[in-house]
Amino acid sequence: SQDMDTGRDAVGLERLAVAEQQYRAAGKRALARDDVTAIGDAGYNLATVQLNENRPADALTTITATRSALAVRGQTADDAGLDLVQAGALHRLGRESDAAAAAARAAAGQDTDVTEKAQLMRGLIADDSGDRTTLASVAAYFATLTGKIPESWTADAREIEARNLLATAGSSQTAWQDAMQAATIRQSQVNYRDMARALGVAARAADRSGNAQAAAQLYARASQSARQAGDTVAADRWAKQAGSAAAVD
Repeated sequence: SQDMDTGRDAVGLERLAVAEQQYRAAGKRALARDDVTAIGDAGYNLATVQLNENRPADALTTITATRSALAVRGQTADDAGLDLVQAGALHRLGRESDAAAAAARAAAGQDTDVTEKAQLMRGLIADDSGDRTTLASVAAYFATLTGKIPESWTADAREIEARNLLATAGSSQTAWQDAMQAATIRQSQVNYRDMARALGVAARAADRSGNAQAAAQLYARASQSARQAGDTVAADRWAKQAGSAAAVD
């Protein structure tokens, strides 16, 4: 428990290397204790940190090892949390079909927080894959989330709506506004990786609106933020798009 708590504190301070060390220690103690719940929790947290460190292959290895440790102790049911992290790792590796299947399994779980994030992941995968049907269904899911919901859910809903508008030739101005709202919420929650992604969507919307200068600026902002957050792949892509938009302008 101490290792897990220290790991969570380290994540909050963005000290991911320290968090990884603590979650590994927690996993070892969970195995020594033969504690099924703790094994699953430590494995999930470790894989999540590895994914945040931009190491999707390592996250998949952790997920496989965790599932094996759970299975030998009689827990063979699907784990929605592990499915969610697996979907994210597979998506980062470009294995979109496998990622979509894992995200769908996670979305079918009983944990509402996991379900919400799994729906977001389904939408991201669908948009990147050109699967407009799934993207529309995810947008419809978020439209059902009414009343008092967490701000992070609102940010996710706005990003998915922006992506859906762009995919269906909807209002690019509305998509721009939705994406910027998502970015603003995530900025306040210190969720910079997802904030950068929303800025990238806003840049697409600005470009679709015919405002090449704004698109170039937004792509540059997304690139700079992503690079500082350690997401060099996205940073390089957005930097290239910023240059292209600036050339048009």
